[in-house]
Amino acid sequence: MQRINLKCSLAPEQIEDRLKYRPHVVELQLFEKDIYEPQRIGEAIQKLRDNGVKVFLHHPMKVSGKFLDILSCDPEVYDFYRSSCDLLDQICNSEDLFCVVHPHYEKCESGMADSSDTVRILERSHALKEAIQEVRSTTHDRFLWENAPKGIFSSVNRYWISHIIRPAQLPVCYDISHSFMSCRGDNLKLEQDLSEAFPFTHYYHVVDSAGTEVHDAMCLGAGGIDWSKLKPYILQRDFIFEIDLPDYNDCTPMVQSSAFLKQSNESLLRYWVRELNNTALYRLHEYASRLLWAYCTSGQ
Repeated sequence: MQRINLKCSLAPEQIEDRLKYRPHVVELQLFEKDIYEPQRIGEAIQKLRDNGVKVFLHHPMKVSGKFLDILSCDPEVYDFYRSSCDLLDQICNSEDLFCVVHPHYEKCESGMADSSDTVRILERSHALKEAIQEVRSTTHDRFLWENAPKGIFSSVNRYWISHIIRPAQLPVCYDISHSFMSCRGDNLKLEQDLSEAFPFTHYYHVVDSAGTEVHDAMCLGAGGIDWSKLKPYILQRDFIFEIDLPDYNDCTPMVQSSAFLKQSNESLLRYWVRELNNTALYRLHEYASRLLWAYCTSGQ
């Protein structure tokens, strides 16, 4: 079955465009202005649910043009981060849904942390974990924490799972392209990291990438990610296709990615059926050979 899982803002034109494809999941990207008009968030949730759609929210990326960072010393960023989390927690708890939250983005202090400085990165990892736990202690644990391409809460930090996620049992939104960028295009490292994070991952952002420092957000199949190794993980969780769109009122690249994943799934299924058949034939041949050997050596 083709799963069409999409993303949009609260703009009515974008929501109508997504509904044309009868999606299973839609993630609503929120912006600073939306936090001051919470009724619009509720109306969008209701409209999507009336059409049988499962809804996720995404925390705003910026305040006053500044990227959010849970460890920011900027009073405006600090206050907005926590007040917006409080509001979205209320909405998520009353509407029984989840919201994706970035502990930080790449273009802020936590995103530019030097991962080669072991002492410093361990200190910042601990501080980040404590800040997240502080937010969780005053909310209903409706947030899914998303990894960045670099920085403290990213696969670049070799301690991000062992010292932040695992001890906190943190629910994660795992962005596959971000980790592929962190791994500099190494599919083996990506699969290892994704596998280690899997027990804590509740939700995926499925998007291709060339695996460089450029945030490219490609259609599936256009980048360098080996999806055949990752699909068994992805299909056990909710996910969306978070593809960059030339026109935000036209989600065709997301739908094309859905078709690519479906086609790849069918190819993968054919591969395993073929392997199972080959294995069964081999075992049948081995069993027949043993019977023949037993008959020939029995003296009958």
